Amino acid sequence: MKKVSLLLIVAFFAALFTVTSCKKDDDDKTTPINPELLVGRWKTDAAQPYYEVYNANNTGKMWDTAEDVQEDEADTFTYEVDAEHNKMTQYVQFQGQQGVVPQYCNILILNETTLKYNNDALKREVTLHRVN
Repeated sequence: MKKVSLLLIVAFFAALFTVTSCKKDDDDKTTPINPELLVGRWKTDAAQPYYEVYNANNTGKMWDTAEDVQEDEADTFTYEVDAEHNKMTQYVQFQGQQGVVPQYCNILILNETTLKYNNDALKREVTLHRVN
């Protein structure tokens, strides 16, 4: 009886490992984004919107009208995109502060009309829409 129990336990774990190891490698991959779609002016839908501008030379600026900040007072940044892994890093130079603060972001949506990402450090999700 002990032999049968031991065989059943071994068979159970063998089946368990077989089922869990059948996962396709493609399941973890995301569809790479097109970083050229990032270039442009983006804003939130808020009554007093937050703006981000991405230039083709990997520079940009951001400002929040809810904090009574206008474009000429914007914080500036440079950015880089890892399109294969849908990651973006903004290196922000905040007004009145010395030094550059990196902001690590996971791009969730990037198309002709919508940019949605989450900022790891701030633990917040940002949804912006392209401004014509």
